[in-house]
Amino acid sequence: MTLPITVNKPLVMTICWGAAAALSYALRRWGESHPEPLQAPSGVVLAVVFAPALVLGMWLLIDGRGESVDCDQETH
Repeated sequence: MTLPITVNKPLVMTICWGAAAALSYALRRWGESHPEPLQAPSGVVLAVVFAPALVLGMWLLIDGRGESVDCDQETH
């Protein structure tokens, strides 16, 4: 079952990459002002590192998501 909503995947990926770059920059600036080591729980670190990649990977691999409703007619 496909949703009748079209999604602009390049725009969504650009927004995700932009948000990741902004977060990276913010963490770098925070690290410069707080030089002591950060003691983050390993679960949080793993979630921050792998969750975005897993979500985007699953979204891209799901068959039919984001395609137009008339995709059969477009290919013929």
